[in-house]
Amino acid sequence: MHYRHHRHHRLWPLALGTFAIGFGSNVITGLLPSMSADLGVTLADVGRLLSFYGIAYAVSTPLVALFGERLPRRALMLTALALFAAACVATALASDYATLSVLRALSAIAAGGFTPTATVLAAGLAAPERRGRALATVFGGLTTAAVVAAPAGNILGPAIGYRGVYLITAGLAAVAFVAVLLLVARPADRADIAPVPSTPGPHGRVDPVVPDRASIVGPRRRGLPSPLVVLVLLVSTVETVAAFTVQTYASPLLTAISSADGLSLSGLLLGYGIAGVLGNVAGGRMADRLGAARTLWLCFAGCTAALALLPLVGSTLLGAGAVFAVWGFLAWASNAPLQGMLIQLAGRFEQLIVALNSSVIALGTAGGAIIGGAIIAGGPVIGLAWWGAAIMGVALVLVSVLVRSRRLAA
Repeated sequence: MHYRHHRHHRLWPLALGTFAIGFGSNVITGLLPSMSADLGVTLADVGRLLSFYGIAYAVSTPLVALFGERLPRRALMLTALALFAAACVATALASDYATLSVLRALSAIAAGGFTPTATVLAAGLAAPERRGRALATVFGGLTTAAVVAAPAGNILGPAIGYRGVYLITAGLAAVAFVAVLLLVARPADRADIAPVPSTPGPHGRVDPVVPDRASIVGPRRRGLPSPLVVLVLLVSTVETVAAFTVQTYASPLLTAISSADGLSLSGLLLGYGIAGVLGNVAGGRMADRLGAARTLWLCFAGCTAALALLPLVGSTLLGAGAVFAVWGFLAWASNAPLQGMLIQLAGRFEQLIVALNSSVIALGTAGGAIIGGAIIAGGPVIGLAWWGAAIMGVALVLVSVLVRSRRLAA
């Protein structure tokens, strides 16, 4: 265990990489006015770039995992970061909307090559009792990026233009590239692979087992995925739909419930983001102590209750801020235990399964936005909270099955 703990510093380059990719993925929401004015297109046209990114990410991520499975994970991550940085530089130089659309798709392919790979590598670098915290460290980059990217784009867009912002994003990816290059060991370096088990030899002497190619490429488990993987992926899909039914339209929802606007609305959203960062850390620790399935059940139960209560107790800024922050804390806390369950159940196909989860999250994000839009179009905005609670309740029922699983309990 000490051996793996010694390598904990190798998680931070992975977190830096997920931050760079998360920043590049989310900053466009704060750059809508700047990009619209610079390119001479509508805000809706710029918004569609998000759809291009999501579709490309959902389709390409499992394919990248499948075809890149035989590559060393370090090499795959470096290639992905280099492609992402290049796509960001090209985005800053692009002069027309069609080119930007293609570049967003290339960025998504690169993101799909890095994030699942970093997730699986982080799990392999940690002892089983610290896996939740390791995953939370890597996902902390994405969580922090989700909090700061949109406000940063909103501030920097008018000052340096969207082109300058994407050059900064390319710089972040380049820094992450250097960090991975220097701090994540090469596959042949035993510091980059799981501790090699030992077997007792003649006369009680301990002989190390020579690692095979699979262990050099990265940590591998034997066997086929558990059928429970399908249920966990369904849970991930339903939870994401519930979250983004609400999160996509958080601003009008909070305004309708609490009359927040301007600075007060920004404060509520900032509080949600900070709570999400803290929840991501807490979720990893809870998973290590309570188990992933129980942690997920507690998170989803709290999310369901918070969304159901939001319209009832959120008429004041204090009430809305408190309940919305609790929801953000618990929603983000579910990341690490859910990823940990997938890795535990995936057998030797862990990277492909994690990639599939990334795809269903992208599809769930789009589905939540569509459902939320339909709810707003057909009734009061406040209904978003109750519909979100109802969908989250479905995820809670599904997780109740996982809690009873002997394999996950073990």
